[in-house]
Amino acid sequence: LHQCDLIVQSLVLAKEDSFGNKYLVGYVTPAHQFNKEAIVSYLRAKLPEYMVPTIWVEVEQFPLTPNGKIDFEALPKATVIQPYTNQYEAPRNSAEATMAGIWQHLLGVAAISIHENFFDVGGHSLNAMRLVSLIKKRMEMEISISDIFIYPTIAGMLKNFNEKSKNPLLASLNIKYLVPIKTGGSKLPLYIVAGGGGTALKFKKFSELLSNDQQVYVLQPPINSKELKEFPNDIEGIAAKFIEEIVIQNPQGPYSLSGHCLGGIIAFEMARQLQAQNKQVQLLIMFDTILNETVEPLPPTLKNFYQLPETLRKLVSKLSLKIDFEMYLLRRHPRQSLIYKTNSLKSLIHKISGGKIYARKPNHTGLEIFNEASEIYSKAYKKYKLVPYNGKIILFYAKEHYFFLDTLKNVEFKRLYLDERTKNMWNQYADNIEVHDVEGEHSEIFDPVHGDAFAHLLQGYLNSGHR
Repeated sequence: LHQCDLIVQSLVLAKEDSFGNKYLVGYVTPAHQFNKEAIVSYLRAKLPEYMVPTIWVEVEQFPLTPNGKIDFEALPKATVIQPYTNQYEAPRNSAEATMAGIWQHLLGVAAISIHENFFDVGGHSLNAMRLVSLIKKRMEMEISISDIFIYPTIAGMLKNFNEKSKNPLLASLNIKYLVPIKTGGSKLPLYIVAGGGGTALKFKKFSELLSNDQQVYVLQPPINSKELKEFPNDIEGIAAKFIEEIVIQNPQGPYSLSGHCLGGIIAFEMARQLQAQNKQVQLLIMFDTILNETVEPLPPTLKNFYQLPETLRKLVSKLSLKIDFEMYLLRRHPRQSLIYKTNSLKSLIHKISGGKIYARKPNHTGLEIFNEASEIYSKAYKKYKLVPYNGKIILFYAKEHYFFLDTLKNVEFKRLYLDERTKNMWNQYADNIEVHDVEGEHSEIFDPVHGDAFAHLLQGYLNSGHR
């Protein structure tokens, strides 16, 4: 947010309502006139939806304490915002009124039209998960994340539920993992397997850059604890579950499969299983899926490193990552680098001078479920044995590989350099491969700011089935 030219000064705080739900409030001093839509658009191009504040407060000047720090207690109170896309239409019955109340509570809005799109007024994967839970608790209705994507309005969601209730066949389909993010087109669907902890929302804006008649579906792990406990813990099992759902949606095929990060490994196994079932795999595409198998023997230096005690190994790794991160920050974001170093120095002085150290309480943000899903994928990959695939793999690699994980508590980072040998490592597991570099960092390649050329190239493959 500090890097946005529309902002002079900013602060983002995590708040909690009376129900225990977390939300973000952005306090900003604008450079000129306050333009919330432009700021939100800027952030959405760089961050996941759940990291974009849902409530905004314009601050002419940030209040300070006597020692020059921001006085959090004196900040103006965050007030609810009004919906801003569709003309307001009030609930027409008690069910719509109850659901509108749930939406207002989750999204921090004073009123919500029954035709308002959930994702246009601050909805994201985290509060979509909460929406499913609250509707079940307060209305005794079973809806899925997929339902929210297909019917993202109050009126549409209730109409769909009523139709399902009258049609046992629709209710029995029980789609859990397949999320339609772009439907109705004439082209065969592209199925994207989200990476560990990723959700369908990551690909929503990118899908809009593809051809208007290109259908796109995302396969993601469940985002509630109960279903996650029943989710397979091996790549073969996850692939089989995902295949069950795409075959319900598209019984005959052919299938264009893809996956981001570890999702590419699952897509690879899905392609193998579909071929074993005599089904046609038209395309297999991987988005920044990096094999970390080592084909050649480790050099002596690395062999010695891995013989070090684990504690010392972790210490060396952390130190090298920290240095690498600080150098990256200095080169790419000098202003942020200065703020980072200044705050680190202040913290050190505060501790040395005997200042009170505030221990953070565990901050359960609801993001833990995404970390759990990521852990399942990582463990499954570690025990997966790659077997050659009878076909071609199209590989898209990000040009940058800095990984940031912001859990509203801390930032983790690491850097990965991809040489040609690493990029071509998939050659030993396919008939042939095609490799393309795409703009952006690993987690940002689907952002609209990078997406046009990438989407055009991808659509070319989807149009022809191969190139």
